[in-house]
Amino acid sequence: MLNPVTDDFRAWLAESLPAAAFRELTQPYLEEPRGLYAGTGGLLVAPGSTQEVATVVRACHEAGIGIVPYGGGTGLVGGQVAPDGPTPVILSLERMTAIRQVSALENTLIAEAGAILQSVQEAADAVDRIFPLSLASEGSARIGGNLATNAGGVNVLRYGNARDLCLGVEAVMPDGSILNGLTRLRKDNTGYDLRHLLIGAEGTLGIITAASLK
Repeated sequence: MLNPVTDDFRAWLAESLPAAAFRELTQPYLEEPRGLYAGTGGLLVAPGSTQEVATVVRACHEAGIGIVPYGGGTGLVGGQVAPDGPTPVILSLERMTAIRQVSALENTLIAEAGAILQSVQEAADAVDRIFPLSLASEGSARIGGNLATNAGGVNVLRYGNARDLCLGVEAVMPDGSILNGLTRLRKDNTGYDLRHLLIGAEGTLGIITAASLK
């Protein structure tokens, strides 16, 4: 049984996160782009780091409050809204936009989940490489959402889905612990491949905060 966001919970988070992590909960965060699906929310939080995401998730876990991870909000099937139930926390990755690393030698880059897909493409292009995931909303869709939904796009037959373009992920798990899996290896046979569980899970198993891409 989930609990709604309360004033006490808001106050606790306000003491635990910087002021920049809080946003006004406006209507675009509560509906899909066409307005066909609408949801509820009790608080909008936009962490600026993986540690801040972990703080929010851990607090929600302990308080029994639901979370709706929010990327670019470009999905058209209502996956970014909670239509009913106790008011959840809307956790937006919009402030985590850094391209942490680009390696032309390895043909890899590491991007935070809030990076716009077009920015990832441009980072690859700057070192004479391509990141082939391409779709109509690439100017506003975020790479974390692309991975969470295992996006395909117009080049899917040649290069595969988002899953096929990802070498590793960093993610915050439901209890607030952090999975450090930003490997850049093509061949990694060390234990369970949690990356493939998280990709396509739409945030239900953990929130992707960064990814190693090829």
